Order: sequence, then C-alpha cells, then structure tokens
Amino acid sequence: MPNYSQVTFVGETAMDVGLDIRPVSGKAFARYLYAHAPGAAWLRFALKDIAAYCVAKPEFAGVRALSLGGLFVDVGANRGQSIAAFRRLAPGAEIVAFEPEPLCAALLLRRFGAVPRLALHACALGRDEGELSFFIPRYGRWDCDGMAATTREEATLWLRDPGRMFRFDESLLRVEDRRVACRKLDSFALSPDLIKVHAQGAELDILEGARETLRRTRPALMCAFPSADVVEFLGRLDYRPYAATRNGFAPGLAGGDATFTWFLPPARAETAGLA
Repeated sequence: MPNYSQVTFVGETAMDVGLDIRPVSGKAFARYLYAHAPGAAWLRFALKDIAAYCVAKPEFAGVRALSLGGLFVDVGANRGQSIAAFRRLAPGAEIVAFEPEPLCAALLLRRFGAVPRLALHACALGRDEGELSFFIPRYGRWDCDGMAATTREEATLWLRDPGRMFRFDESLLRVEDRRVACRKLDSFALSPDLIKVHAQGAELDILEGARETLRRTRPALMCAFPSADVVEFLGRLDYRPYAATRNGFAPGLAGGDATFTWFLPPARAETAGLA
C-alpha cells in the first residue's frame, strides 16, 4: 500500500488545492474510498463476507482450545462473521444470534435463515426489557452498520477518530435514530457454552441483563474491547480475563490488534490448563 504522506505538487501547494496532507494508514485511506467511491464499500464487505467462511480473527482459536461445542450465543452478530467462524470451528454447535440493526438482521436471515441449529433474533439485549433508541450511522456512500450503537456518541466515535479516517468530513455524516425491541438475555433461559458480545459500548448493559445466565451456566465469554467496568463486573462473578494466543491463553486483557478478550470462570480456566 502506498504511503500517502509522501505527496509532491508541481506548481501548486497543498494549501492551494485545499488538501489535508498528513500521514495516514492504508486502512484509513481505504475508508475514505468507501465513503466517496461508488461501490467501494459494497465490494469490500462482499469480499469480507466470503472470507469469513475461511478465516477468522485469531482470538476465535479459543473455541478449539476450550473444546467448546454446545450452545453458542452471538450478541452483535452483524453480518455473520462470528456465525461463520463458529460453524467452521465447532460444526456441531447450536447458535443463537442477536442483531438489532435492521439491515444486518435482514442479511442474516437471508444468509442463515435455513441453516439448522441456528436461531436469529432481531432485537437488542440490555439490562432492562422494553424499547431503546438505536443509532445507525451512514458516512457518505458507506452504510456503517457495524458501528450502530445505543448512543449517538458511541455510534460516531469510531468515525471521528483521525487515526482511523482520512480527511473526515462532518457534512457527510448522517445518523438514523430507530426504536428497537430490547430483551434481557436471562429472559431466554438459555444454557450456553459460550457467549460472544460485541456491542459498541453496550457490553456492560448486556452482561448485567445476563447475570443469572452467567451464574447458572458459567459459560466462557468473548467480549470486544472490555471496559474497566466490564472487567470489574465480571470479576465479581469470578471471571478472569485471558488473551487467546497461538499456544492457548495468557492471563490478562488482549492487546495489539485483537478485538476480543476471553473471560473464564475457574472451571473453564482449568480446562485450558490455566488453573
């Protein structure tokens, strides 16, 4: 990928042509194209959807390290990346997936609606039952369905990060506010082997609504970018954080490019040779 911080102008300066010239990553420039180039976002995510059937984030290797294979709960199923990974790593597992964003929920139904041992719920999860506002951002030509969140700030925070977006333009940002049904995970009376949560800052609310499930079944957890409050909450339930590695697990929060930290109760940790 070219280094777009190295730009030479002949006869004009960067100020003359009104460009914001600064060091950016290839990913940041690609996101600029998603917003501005027709079809760029569609092509990128179509390729990502295909790749999901073959590869997954390294953290998913923990599924095999723990020999998981019962019921998996996928909270924040998005476009089905985790569903595809779970079906490949644990073919016999049953999956219950939750996705409140309407376009993603419809996509999941088309893609997985006929798959056996897989149930889809087009609702949000939280600490209370009822309805909540769900904020869905669109940036230029890019439908940012994976950034939808329960607050407007959380839904746009990622896009406003200059390290992630090249030449962010506020005028291109639109945020739709939708009311969606919200349930507590406890109300489904599930007995999961694994719960995966990726919910753009709503992880604590979701886990609080799953308190009895966590106490009763003691599942393994995969939590995206856990906050200090999430770590504290799970610690009170005797869950400890682990980073998935090539050789199994290492104590502590996942770092680097990892999305998910695993949280294990003592019996699960013992299975992984960590107790």
